[in-house]
Amino acid sequence: MNEKLVPFRHHVGVRSPDFEEAKAFINAHIEDREVAPLSRSGRAENLLTLQPLGSSLLFGAMWSEKVHIQSETQQTFHAVLVLSGNIYCKSLDTDVPADSLVLTAPGKQADLVWEKGTRAVVMNLARQKLIDTLGVPDLSFLRETNAFIPGHHQDALVLRNAINCLAQQHEICQGRIDPAVQAQWEGLLLSQFANQLHREGLDNPSILPGRIRLATEWILAHIRDPISVCDLLRVTGASRRSLESGFRTYLHTTPAKYVLCHKLKGVRELLRSSPDINIGDAAFSYGFNHLSHFTRQYQEAFGELPSETLRQCRASRVVISKKARLDSV
Repeated sequence: MNEKLVPFRHHVGVRSPDFEEAKAFINAHIEDREVAPLSRSGRAENLLTLQPLGSSLLFGAMWSEKVHIQSETQQTFHAVLVLSGNIYCKSLDTDVPADSLVLTAPGKQADLVWEKGTRAVVMNLARQKLIDTLGVPDLSFLRETNAFIPGHHQDALVLRNAINCLAQQHEICQGRIDPAVQAQWEGLLLSQFANQLHREGLDNPSILPGRIRLATEWILAHIRDPISVCDLLRVTGASRRSLESGFRTYLHTTPAKYVLCHKLKGVRELLRSSPDINIGDAAFSYGFNHLSHFTRQYQEAFGELPSETLRQCRASRVVISKKARLDSV
């Protein structure tokens, strides 16, 4: 990536010295931010670009002045990779220099001061996608997480290289990256952030006491089988009280709800990947024997009926098939 360029330049959202215009662009795509310039030279322009990645969004940014950017309590997970210059993270009271990252989790506020001319990539990660990648019921366990990752850290190096490759692909395709390829990039970035949370031990479910981790691994390995709390007690050798206490403390749920969550996710993935499957067959394969009860649980978990998930999958297949026919003409 050219050191003087902001990535994703084929999707320019703002190229203007007007900070209100920049603020409106940001707030139209992610949660509301206050954007306050701290200097006034009036000789340059702000540059904001955008690259969708599946359900997530990446922004390239360079500010013409020193600027303070502050959010309310966030609902989604954000990361900022500094390409050049410096950002001061007020909540951590630390500078984030070139090649480093700062992470802001749901439940926390973004509170950053960008030095004039600083270039960075801002990553807004899709909430549900991150939940699915981490394999947890929700993101409540991240609510105290703000983190700084120095440039020499393995995760910073991997993420920087990934962003460089993505920026190059954006250039080659002139911004027209295929949606299927976008989804692959999104999965890669989400997986890397999940690894970062695991390694840093930020109250993460992969950093678990041995018996709780054994229980979660056994559940995932036998997710299509009938699973009871008695099975988990037998496998782990834990008492019912300690097992349930461990799930509440480290996963913010109960063993039974954890099992249900992952069975529902299994059915959802099956419906998304197999458009010809029968909903009843998909549910039965994960141990749901009462379709009406399963449908209610599914809707409560994902905000849609299983039939809607299947319909979206089938519609996507029709679009892809039509596109393939047109391309072959």
